[in-house]
Amino acid sequence: MRERFARLPEQAPPDMVNLLVLLRFEGLDARAAPAREAMLDYARRARECGGRVVDQDADQLLVCLADMRWALQSLRNLLALARRDGFAVRAAIVQAVLARAGAAPESGGFTARTLETLLRLAGEVGRQQVGITPKLLSLIQLAAPEFADLFETADTAAHRLLGGARPQPVLVMAG
Repeated sequence: MRERFARLPEQAPPDMVNLLVLLRFEGLDARAAPAREAMLDYARRARECGGRVVDQDADQLLVCLADMRWALQSLRNLLALARRDGFAVRAAIVQAVLARAGAAPESGGFTARTLETLLRLAGEVGRQQVGITPKLLSLIQLAAPEFADLFETADTAAHRLLGGARPQPVLVMAG
């Protein structure tokens, strides 16, 4: 039995944790073309890297990604592209928890809590930010530790002024 556990993997394989990512794209001037082009390009690249587009709208994209390193690096690259090309991105990432065992992520069968957390995070991040929860940061520290230091606690002063209690802090990667 000891031999069975002696060789545990140092990091989780890419398909162990699926990430549900909501991206919102905004044009910063009268032209919306750079934001639209970036959204379509991101959807294409996500598919090429084994991800699934769950939903796509005029200015937002919902994807499920199985490779945490690719997801985090691609979002970092997207924030840099947005700054350079004059559009804004707001993104939120949660662990993709499915409502039913064996359900396929592309079917959109995520738990209500997963979707609720994703929408809450997306509503709390600013332009050129990617928001996550502390729970996801723990997974990042295990599976992609080189990205963990990119996330910081978001300012909670506005929440306190409004008297709202945040269920859990939002950690952001700013671009």
